[in-house]
Amino acid sequence: MIKYKFLVIVFFLVYAVHAQVTNKGVPKSWQLAYKKSSTPVVMKPFNLKQVQKEDAANDLDKSQPWRFGYEHKVNLGLNNSGDWDVLPDGSRIWRINIISKGAKTLNFVFNTYKIPRGATIYLYNNDRSDLLGAYTNIFNGPDEMVGTWLVEGENVWIEYHEPKAVKGQGKLNISKVVHGYRTFTTKEIEEKGLNDSGDCNVDVNCPIGDDYSELKDQLKKAVGLMLVNDSGFCTGTLINNTNNDKAPYFLTAKHCSGNESRWVFRFNWISVNTVCATTDSSISNGANNFYQTTNGARVLATNSKSDFELVEITGGLDERWDLEWAGWDNSDDTPNFAVGIHHPNGDIMKVCRENSTLTKLEEVLIGRIPDPVDSWEVQDWDIGVTEGGSSGSALFDTNGRIVGQLAGGGAACNGTNDNNLPDYYGRFAVSWDFGTTDSTRLSNWLDPSNTGKETLDMLSIEITGGGIPPVEEDEVLVFFKVSEALVEISNGANKILDYSVYDIAGREITSGRLLRNDKTIDLKDRASGMYFIYFTDTSNGSSFTKKVIINQRF
Repeated sequence: MIKYKFLVIVFFLVYAVHAQVTNKGVPKSWQLAYKKSSTPVVMKPFNLKQVQKEDAANDLDKSQPWRFGYEHKVNLGLNNSGDWDVLPDGSRIWRINIISKGAKTLNFVFNTYKIPRGATIYLYNNDRSDLLGAYTNIFNGPDEMVGTWLVEGENVWIEYHEPKAVKGQGKLNISKVVHGYRTFTTKEIEEKGLNDSGDCNVDVNCPIGDDYSELKDQLKKAVGLMLVNDSGFCTGTLINNTNNDKAPYFLTAKHCSGNESRWVFRFNWISVNTVCATTDSSISNGANNFYQTTNGARVLATNSKSDFELVEITGGLDERWDLEWAGWDNSDDTPNFAVGIHHPNGDIMKVCRENSTLTKLEEVLIGRIPDPVDSWEVQDWDIGVTEGGSSGSALFDTNGRIVGQLAGGGAACNGTNDNNLPDYYGRFAVSWDFGTTDSTRLSNWLDPSNTGKETLDMLSIEITGGGIPPVEEDEVLVFFKVSEALVEISNGANKILDYSVYDIAGREITSGRLLRNDKTIDLKDRASGMYFIYFTDTSNGSSFTKKVIINQRF
């Protein structure tokens, strides 16, 4: 099977998936060059200084999610807000324009979400520089609740399109508008980088030792950033089970729990440069992985003894995301050194390493966690550090196996150095067999066949019989060079690709065929704006769409 990968230094990607946000197409109004205005719904101001004062204290405590947004409670539905319009084909669209002054991003919670097959929901900002969707009927869940990822800016539209054949069948109501007051925007990425985390952090692609480089390069594919409780960030890790069946099990911390059906997961958000404990700025890999997102989870097991929670991701995982499922060690043997991979302060993925032997502790009181936690103590990170938002991230032993997840601690940055304070991770062995029920321990889920194994390697090693698998040659890699407005293709699959380029209104502006030796699509003569490039594999008809932003300032 051909794999398609994208590396970009702008902000978006669109391509077809089966059970996630489709990241495909554009809203119906864009296709029709629809210009009708709508009276916006404007959120009330809030006391940002008071919120920031609270954050100044809360950010020192990793035993809670890292808050990025203020939650406005609303009641906005198809029947009491927004505008309906019937289109010439008999279908209809509902659009609502929501403004929260000064917001860097907006995201939303639907407390009623039930739409018919064929209907779509898109979210986009007023200048159409950021687009999220389509959300479809695949997110219809038992509780009819859905949370969205973040859309850039203070002025955002939500557009629902309902085909004629299913007219009147949709039900939607927005219960929360989350005003993101401290999270990145496209402009910040271009001008000053992703610096929400401290300068002593190191990007996951930075070297941390030749003895761990191959393990790290695989394990980072298992790590996900989570939008939890509608306005906070935590980290977690896809985890393997003895069936090696890619079950969508995700390990994080209990203190991140709550409203799991509304959680949003993002994978493979990794810098395209390497910033290793300096004041330089990481650069987002942008489109490719910004929208490697999926929604929704259900709790499988949790307990406070080790502050763990295991969830099953219900929104699905795309095979083309090149994910990994991490292994584990339930022996409770003390590792000689350990590594953490995480998203501090909701930032791009980072790594840390402790070269000393871990300390095994019982019943440690950690931050605001009400019950003491059986922990591993990391006394003083030797490379990197963790921060708020790193909560729930895995601690890996010398073999790349999970031995715990971050519960809290005092480690933080002091400039480009750390502050020499410890961190505490709930011990995996305690999570493994605590209590007597499926809902309190990991063993029933991660060893469903009751093999009695104490250790399990990451999925890629288990299925290959050992060793880190090499990068496959049958890949088509697509990346966009902002400075030259040039799309470059690395065609390891040796395929012939047809392509069509569309502008933001859906008009085809050029097309062509890339033969096996063709490596570029030149867009430097195009005006600034957003474009979609639709690729088709001529050998089997499979397709994917790439979205790029041209900025003639470069």
